[in-house]
Amino acid sequence: MKVLDFATGAYWRHANEEDRLDLYRVCVETGDSGQDATPLFNLPDMLGEVFVGPYLTFEPNYAFALINEGISGYLLATIDTANFESKLQDSWWPALQSKYAAIDNSLFTSEECGILKFINSPEVTDVEVTSQFPSQIHIDLLPRSQGAGYGKAMMKYTLELLAKNGSPGVHLHVSPTNERAFHFYQGLGFTLAHKFDDDWLMIRSL
Repeated sequence: MKVLDFATGAYWRHANEEDRLDLYRVCVETGDSGQDATPLFNLPDMLGEVFVGPYLTFEPNYAFALINEGISGYLLATIDTANFESKLQDSWWPALQSKYAAIDNSLFTSEECGILKFINSPEVTDVEVTSQFPSQIHIDLLPRSQGAGYGKAMMKYTLELLAKNGSPGVHLHVSPTNERAFHFYQGLGFTLAHKFDDDWLMIRSL
């Protein structure tokens, strides 16, 4: 079922299990600060298993796919980050830890070693963030779907949906080197809250 429809023929719909591998593909093809990270990975599904899979599994009501000559983007969100992360600690991360423990470490690229470190010691969002901005959102689009308004329209739709369902605020993380994404989020009302070494935290009240 279409959620948002565009005159170009592109449209957003809820993502489903059959989309998983295509969504993982989009994740790695936008995984280097918005650029294609495929050459950096021997195990291309690894990035998607961390940044896409949990939302598709545990937050299907806030997982959306952009259809434009096939799947060319996604928007993923959770209304309650603390509860979401608790579920991941219980089942998602242990399953991935077991999976990658069985793989010879010599096969991992340097980027995969960094992702593996995150899998084995996943971060938990600070309560100071989740108490005021409990929801989380992120979006990735392939180049053919950028600059046409698809992302902005879907972000507005999802922010309104989160607010309607009772969320007082939302946060997200953006790469310090992804200037285009940073300004995109600023244009949607997000403000910079904190600069970490690897990413920046942005927040927005709903």
